[in-house]
Amino acid sequence: MKKVYILFGLLFTSTYLFSQSLFESALSSTHEGNDKSFTLNGFIRSDVFANETDFRSIYAESALKLETMKSKYGNAFAEFRLQKNILISEKPVNVDLREAYLNLYFGKFDFRIGQQIIVWGRADGFNPTNNLTPTDFTVFSPDEDDKRLSNFVVKGNYSFKNFRLEADWIPFYKASILPFHTYTLPDGVYWAEANYPETKWTESSYALKLSIEKAAFDGSLSYFNGNNKLPGLQMQTNAEEENYVLLTTHRTQVVGADFSTILGRYGLRGEFAFTIACEDEDIYQSVPKQQFEYTIGIDREWGNLSLIAQYIGKYVFDFKELSLQDNSQQSQFLYELQLWNRMIYNQQNEWNHSVSLRPVLSMLYETLSLEVLGLYSFTSEELFMQPKLSYHLSDNILFTTGVQFYSGPTETMFNILGKSKNSGFFECKISF
Repeated sequence: MKKVYILFGLLFTSTYLFSQSLFESALSSTHEGNDKSFTLNGFIRSDVFANETDFRSIYAESALKLETMKSKYGNAFAEFRLQKNILISEKPVNVDLREAYLNLYFGKFDFRIGQQIIVWGRADGFNPTNNLTPTDFTVFSPDEDDKRLSNFVVKGNYSFKNFRLEADWIPFYKASILPFHTYTLPDGVYWAEANYPETKWTESSYALKLSIEKAAFDGSLSYFNGNNKLPGLQMQTNAEEENYVLLTTHRTQVVGADFSTILGRYGLRGEFAFTIACEDEDIYQSVPKQQFEYTIGIDREWGNLSLIAQYIGKYVFDFKELSLQDNSQQSQFLYELQLWNRMIYNQQNEWNHSVSLRPVLSMLYETLSLEVLGLYSFTSEELFMQPKLSYHLSDNILFTTGVQFYSGPTETMFNILGKSKNSGFFECKISF
């Protein structure tokens, strides 16, 4: 009976969304032909994620995007989102200022200041050079971009010939959200408030990137120095000998490079990153070892079918196998903390070899598309699959359905994600 209520709720929501879309279209048409100092658009959507026994997530969300028209010296943009979780009725509506920034133009220089999302890298979805934008691993959404978290950044660009030099300053630290928030700790161990860097000049992060953009070749060299967007886990004991687990971070340096080019009918892309921790490794391994990551991919189109195939690799320097010192509870929990940190940083093996595939088939005059994103690690035997079918009923109305599936051996990240996120999903989205 509960599922029947949900289906009726979706039908009601879709009807309401359609009416809202018509209202927005009518409103915009009354101003057609007038000069506008800004544009206003956004979307409203409803999503259901469920497996065969339970509902994972049910929510309604609206987004409003406001952008002023570009002038000689700049413009501004802001995006607000409101989301209501239907499964948790007592939880208030979540208000999220996703992005809000000011663009300034001064000849060959331009600046973007404010809350923003900056994505580095030319690989498809698996970007070792993308160190500025944290990720929320607990988000339920068919759109991969929704997992990205914005942060306050002062960004500057200088363009000359075919080159562009980018400089970024991130004064406030924001960590990725990990899927451990509901993990049951042993008796006598509690979660404590995270220990993140203070807001001061010496704790801020900065990055540089030099890009070249030509007709048949794009590439860049980059450097990041700041606090790692992936937090680690540590344990502390208070005066009463109570044990607490908390999130912490460490400072790191990343030297990266990427490129994309064309070889005949194929596109070729690559991305590389060498990461060095600026702090000494601790017993909890919340400070990871230095590593070298790389992604090599090709893409090709055959009419309505496109394919991106990638090889993703990683080498961990000075790798050592974990060992349990003794059978005491303290030693066993320390072992688990070390294991969790290795899962967070994907450093459970000296070498890691994975492949990703993304075929996309467009049909019915591009109104219907079938996309499958797959990732498999030959080293850890972890698997992620997300097939989804999208149908444009009109230019503004989109229906999406599919499955997200994580699988892996015990004591792997995908095994943990699968327990909370494996589900089928359905989304109704109307843009205006």
